[in-house]
Amino acid sequence: MTETQPEGATSAPAAPEGDSGRKAVVEYPAKPDDSSVRVEHRDQPDGRKEDEIPPDSLRLDPRVGEDLYGPYARYSRLSVSGVNALGDNNTIQHITYEGQPAAKPIIRDLVGVPALLEVYSETAACGRLADLLRERSTACLTGRPGTGRFSTACAALAQRHDPLRVHEVLLPDEVGPGALRHATDNLDEDHGYVLRLPGDKHVEAMRSLADVFRQHSASLLLIRDDDLPIDNRHSAEVPHRGPDPLAVFRQHLRHYLRRHAGLDDEEAGRHVETYVQIENLATSIESTYGPREVVPLALAVARRHPAGDDAVAEIVGMSQPRRRKRAAEILRSGATEGERRPRRVDQHERAFRIAYAVFARQPLHYVFEAAGLLLEEIDGQAKRPEWGRMALQYPVSELLGPLDVDWRNGRESVRSQGGVSRSAWLHDGAMRGAIIDEAWHEFDSTRPALLKWLDTLVASDDEAVRHGAAEVAGLLAHHDFDRVCADLIDGWAAAPRPRIREAAARAIVAADMGGYVRHLVRHKVRDWAGGHRNYQRDTAALVYASGLQQPDLSWSLADLRRIAGDRMQQHTWAVAESVYQLYNHSPDQTNQIVLELARWSDDRQLRRHAGNAFLALAENLSSAGPILMTKLAANEVDTAALSRLWEVALLATVPARRAWRILGQWLHEAESDDALRKSIGMLVTDLAAMPALRRRLEFHLVRLDEFQSGLPGWLVNAIRGW
Repeated sequence: MTETQPEGATSAPAAPEGDSGRKAVVEYPAKPDDSSVRVEHRDQPDGRKEDEIPPDSLRLDPRVGEDLYGPYARYSRLSVSGVNALGDNNTIQHITYEGQPAAKPIIRDLVGVPALLEVYSETAACGRLADLLRERSTACLTGRPGTGRFSTACAALAQRHDPLRVHEVLLPDEVGPGALRHATDNLDEDHGYVLRLPGDKHVEAMRSLADVFRQHSASLLLIRDDDLPIDNRHSAEVPHRGPDPLAVFRQHLRHYLRRHAGLDDEEAGRHVETYVQIENLATSIESTYGPREVVPLALAVARRHPAGDDAVAEIVGMSQPRRRKRAAEILRSGATEGERRPRRVDQHERAFRIAYAVFARQPLHYVFEAAGLLLEEIDGQAKRPEWGRMALQYPVSELLGPLDVDWRNGRESVRSQGGVSRSAWLHDGAMRGAIIDEAWHEFDSTRPALLKWLDTLVASDDEAVRHGAAEVAGLLAHHDFDRVCADLIDGWAAAPRPRIREAAARAIVAADMGGYVRHLVRHKVRDWAGGHRNYQRDTAALVYASGLQQPDLSWSLADLRRIAGDRMQQHTWAVAESVYQLYNHSPDQTNQIVLELARWSDDRQLRRHAGNAFLALAENLSSAGPILMTKLAANEVDTAALSRLWEVALLATVPARRAWRILGQWLHEAESDDALRKSIGMLVTDLAAMPALRRRLEFHLVRLDEFQSGLPGWLVNAIRGW
């Protein structure tokens, strides 16, 4: 894998430029005789049916993320915007010529900085950073991910310049920070820029860019992982440590009380000090692992203000520190002092409780079967003889131990749903991740057995088993990305069986939900999309179809273009669903997506995907009718590109029937809405001007349910070009 960037800072392969300055077209599809590319075909016994993927069907339920990582709130509150950067938090969209990634740095405005400053808690690095930025034009902040270092960098630049003059720089692959020397036209006077830079090139970057930023009275603040000894740090490096958790709690609770309870600042401050005097709440806050665990506590208290003792106890009981403490109790041995327990009973109990967490909300028979498989893996690691499965030895209540309360309390809820008499139920769903976290980190020699166990489960014919294993693999990848990818997820992504590749996609999206490895996840997906294995490209398509996106829309489209050029994808719908996800997430970028699909339609290998993706967009409805049609009427999409895509869809062999049906819906909407009729009439005239479509229009439209009584006059005139 290529060198990775810090969290959220992802990159794309650079596209070369021709003499004219236009982006050179990169030919993505591999030639049939290219021996460097492994071409694999879908002739495996359980080959996935090439049916259309229902919209949003591959997206993970947000509850999966809450169960694995807890209901985290976003700490930084940062969003971005600008001419070439539109979106929320770490997602921006910008399409360049031919849909290739920009070969230049991308600069986006961080418009959320003023909101961040309302709740920001200073760290020990703030004073040193302020002094450095007064003396120098470049500096570097080093620290661990998840400690709020990006927020600290933004706050320092806001103090030095202005909260509305803070920007983030993104670099494509193969483009180093030195490229900023050639992008001086994009640097503004008296503005601050933050750049997350991997590796050890930060000193060189600071030296080479100092004059550039000094000439603009601007500042560049680099962020990198803290992996160097103190003695090797440059004088312009500032170590970052997370803020005091009580200070974070105070700031956020004060903000939330003003917003949710309508208190003024003085009154909110008095209530904040009252809450932090509550001993169990203060203890829980101080036991958190970073700002992301503190913020949900402040939000929960504000929402239940005035929170009495019972309410505070309930809030603390649902906090991440308390979950970790309970998870440790759950996996602790039930033996008392001096008691002799049967051989392997402790492992049996722990295996059962881990399986119970993995298959939370699933029928209990999954837990029994999975626990047996985990014990077999543990025995194999210990090189013990095969003891077989234990039967009729321990009742469920003994195997569950502290989880027995959850199981019994959940019986009525499960019974009321019908279909199954017993299910693995957790009162606090986020205990699922806490228990697995405890098993992964706190028990010796557990990891090899857990990984082999998940590898066995993901090969199951049962979808619920595969999903559970994939989600847990994603959680473990969030803790140890390289190890889990090397041992599990990379192999699943290259597996011949489609269902295992689907599990790989689910695992990588589940890892992304945790937040700390988003940059690694996006690098991994891009590696799959740009690699030499058809199966891995297929997995990358499934990831994008699940809703994951690169920081820049052109980077996502470049990956999808390459995937679509794979002959194995010719009769699949994952690329179309991926484009639909991009469109659904970025409605303001519809025109750029339509233009890109129109360019795809000029390539025979990509044409089918362009048509399928376009129909997914064209069928997307709102209360005002098809969204794409309303954007056409508002002159928000290119008419020529839209006409080209309609031509491709209507003349295609497979989706043509669907295309005529959707076109009929558009025309029916235009019949009842004068505001739409003019633009749709012009579209029909453009289509009728194509000889291959003119006769087809007259033939098919009168056979649609909407026009069985005949075509309206305006439509007849549009077809005839009047």
